[in-house]
Amino acid sequence: MDEKEEFGKRMAHLLTEISACSKLLDAEMGKLTGRKGELSGIEKELARTKANTEKKQELSTEEQEELGDTMAILEEEWETKKRETEEMLRGKEEAKKAEEYLTDLKYQKAEFANYKRRAEKEKREFAEYLLSSFIAELLPIKDNLEVAVAHAKTNKHPESLLKGVGMTVKQIEELFGREGLEEINAEGEQFDPFRHEVVSKEANETQPENTIISVIRKGYVFRGKVIRPAMVQIAIKGTKKRKKDSTKKKEAKEQLEN
Repeated sequence: MDEKEEFGKRMAHLLTEISACSKLLDAEMGKLTGRKGELSGIEKELARTKANTEKKQELSTEEQEELGDTMAILEEEWETKKRETEEMLRGKEEAKKAEEYLTDLKYQKAEFANYKRRAEKEKREFAEYLLSSFIAELLPIKDNLEVAVAHAKTNKHPESLLKGVGMTVKQIEELFGREGLEEINAEGEQFDPFRHEVVSKEANETQPENTIISVIRKGYVFRGKVIRPAMVQIAIKGTKKRKKDSTKKKEAKEQLEN
């Protein structure tokens, strides 16, 4: 999504929220206007009754009863409207607090989203930096291997080639070691299903059962976590050789050759 499309969505969302708020205000203003009209009606009726009463020096019994009924009706209407108005205003106050709380939550949500984006960007940039640094350390090793391949095409002395390749392998091991890669100890150890993978079993009278007697493929631990178990052959009891898992062993050898 490009910046223009992102801004367009944000503006559309803002317009929708403003429109909804305006409609809510219109509805509330209509209620308030109606309530004010009802109170004005009570106020006018009370003023008219008061004026009529003040014109007379004395009130007859019938007029007193009529005035009493009128006042009772006006007082009852006032109490009802007063209660309804207080409830309306109290509801508006609660709604105002809820709106302020919601606004605060939206602000915090936006702040968290911005922080998350920054953190992800920094994490990605740091990962790229680490990877680029690791690749930079691999480049001299690649250079040495290319030189070894070039010499192998013309060099009639394999000893020097083997020595050069051996030094390159040592460079790789040192580099991996600095980064936290360790080779899994296997030969002569007891089989550990979390660190070793059995591809072959062989009867052996000199080694305890489940002892690893050979390593088919090395395994590795990276900073305490097994990233590749060692493929191994283990000893079992008996004087006769049992059938080996030749398929797995063959696959392991083919993987090493490839």
